[in-house]
Amino acid sequence: MLSLEYLNMTSCGLRGGIPKSMGNICSLRTLNMYYNNLTGELSEFIGNLSGCTRNSLEVLLLNENQLSGSFPHNITEFSSLKVLDLSANQLTGALPNLAPSFSSLRELHLVGNRFNGNPANSFSDLLHLESLDIAYNSFKGIITEAHLSNLPQLKYLFLSQLSLETSSDWIPPFQLHLISLQSCKLGPMFPKWIRTQRNFFYLDISNAGISDTIPTWLWDLSPIRLLNLSHNHISGKLPADLWTTFSRNCRVIDLSFNDLEGTLPPLLLSNLTILTLSKNRFSGSLSSLCKIIGDNRLSALDISDNLLSGEIPNCHHTQYQNLSHLNFANNNLSGEIPSFVGTLSNLLHLDLHNNSLSGKLPPSMKNCSHLNVLDLGNNRFFGNIPSWIGESLLSLKFLILRSNEFYGEIPLQMCQLTNIKVLDLSMNKIIGIIPKCFSHFSNMAQKGNLTYYNPYSLADVGVFHSYVCPHFYGGNVIVISEGIRQYEYGRNRELLRIIDLSSNKLTGKIPSQLSNLLALQTLNLSRNSLTGTIPPRIGFLKELLSLDLSRNYLTGEIPSSMADLNFLNHLDLSYNNLSGKIPSATQVQSFNASQFLGNTLLCGLPLLQKCPGDKTIEQSQPTKNGGAGTVSEDEDEFDKWFYTGMGVGFAVGFWVICGSLVLKRSWRHAYFLLMINIKDWVYVKIASALGKIMEKLSKLKLLWTFRKVISTQLSLKIPN
Repeated sequence: MLSLEYLNMTSCGLRGGIPKSMGNICSLRTLNMYYNNLTGELSEFIGNLSGCTRNSLEVLLLNENQLSGSFPHNITEFSSLKVLDLSANQLTGALPNLAPSFSSLRELHLVGNRFNGNPANSFSDLLHLESLDIAYNSFKGIITEAHLSNLPQLKYLFLSQLSLETSSDWIPPFQLHLISLQSCKLGPMFPKWIRTQRNFFYLDISNAGISDTIPTWLWDLSPIRLLNLSHNHISGKLPADLWTTFSRNCRVIDLSFNDLEGTLPPLLLSNLTILTLSKNRFSGSLSSLCKIIGDNRLSALDISDNLLSGEIPNCHHTQYQNLSHLNFANNNLSGEIPSFVGTLSNLLHLDLHNNSLSGKLPPSMKNCSHLNVLDLGNNRFFGNIPSWIGESLLSLKFLILRSNEFYGEIPLQMCQLTNIKVLDLSMNKIIGIIPKCFSHFSNMAQKGNLTYYNPYSLADVGVFHSYVCPHFYGGNVIVISEGIRQYEYGRNRELLRIIDLSSNKLTGKIPSQLSNLLALQTLNLSRNSLTGTIPPRIGFLKELLSLDLSRNYLTGEIPSSMADLNFLNHLDLSYNNLSGKIPSATQVQSFNASQFLGNTLLCGLPLLQKCPGDKTIEQSQPTKNGGAGTVSEDEDEFDKWFYTGMGVGFAVGFWVICGSLVLKRSWRHAYFLLMINIKDWVYVKIASALGKIMEKLSKLKLLWTFRKVISTQLSLKIPN
């Protein structure tokens, strides 16, 4: 054991720290404890290694643990270190100057922590540094060419959220293989120094404040395999001969969220796997589509949110075995869905929403048996909802047919979609009853997990695939919630559980079996002709956030179980024939009276109409104009207790506040409404924060994958 040189404990489920005895392995050169559950202060961990091990250790990999604290000063005792990886921990504080202690350091990986300050002086004199990976921290400040001028060996550069200021004629002393400067301030002009880098295969300068055009020299970079210029303000047109000059080795091109215009040029890159041109101003027809998807290994194409028009060509002459994601949403496309779509046997995601497409759905689409997402909303499709959707598309999780002209009954075969999470058939002309067998939607009977969702199976993309997935088809699903508000969900769509059948011509009763969908979050059956009562067990849907049954012909009382819907933040029961007393639950009574209007036989708060037996004691009390007013017995009781307990102090004061909530109904309702609004605000903030964390984690996966590639290529070059 004492002569051990290499110790690999990756993914061993280790917890806590390490014993001090590990510091006595005098020949240890590589210690790999990646992806465990190590906790505690990093300085304490390093202290346990500070025996004779500090003189021999050359590679220390502690990434993806839960180590905390600042960058430890005692780590400077490990002067032989060549590779240091502390990525994805919980480290904070500023970085010290590393050059005096780590003169031999070749790789520094600190990505995904909470380090702050300006890191420029920490690494600027590490003369042998080949890989610098400090992205996704809380660093701020400016890095100039002077900070990079002493890094002649640098090959891999990962920075984020910093400003990189260089002169227009700067020639770096290094030749980078990989450039990742996401969310660094580089603009407004396209950085010219990149032209001096002849060997890089990966370029990510997304969200860099660039408002320039793409220089012509960029298309002559032959080694490049991934190009990401997204989330800038890049303008101009793509050259017509672009695809004849650009690297044929390129696998990923992301030009989304820019101001590019013109027509789509034909694409002849045989190795291209992912192409996203969304959120630009491309116009014209899709005449080049067949070349784009037919002569390549393309797996994912996103041309959504442009100004494209005309019909989708029927590219029937080529087999498209690799194509798994198509997004043509938010354009002005017309005509029918071409039959060639039915040949896409590996298609996972098809989004055509918000166009002017029409006709019936082609029967050949039943061959797309792996579809997870089918979004055809906001078009002009018509006909019966095909039964083959439920018979053949058994992998569907998101089916959105809203705002079309479908008619007929909901086919019972739809009940076979046990994986469905979002079913939106709203704003059509559907008749008949709601199938009782909707209770078979097993995915709506269980909560979703907030985990990284990666729907791709693009093995040939390799490390590039991990990068693009988060902001490519992670995938955005548009749903209408709370009646009028539209939401766009990315990867968090996996948490959704929605049924929206609103604005149709449905009749009959609301099936009581819907109460078995315990994870359902949104149920919208409004604007139909439903009759009968609200299911008594509606309160079983404890995850329900939005319930809209308005503008039907429902009768009877509001079930008392509705008081158990503690997370409900939108309720609309207006314009039915409901009767009786609104349940005395703070959650239900906190809603606005307008959401109960049109039910003439309803009574109780929040309506002004009193129920039989409600007691109101009136007594004279001066009003603002000197006249007589009325106060309730509750208010009388409040005053009596208030004046009686005036001198008791803090304890009585506390109970006066609580008593006011108990005795004064309007205060109580206002208080609980405030609590509900606070809860909703916290929920939205947490969901948003988690979404950002998930996005960062997904990007970290790329960086860690690259790190492995880098380590392999460098082979660490550790002397024997």
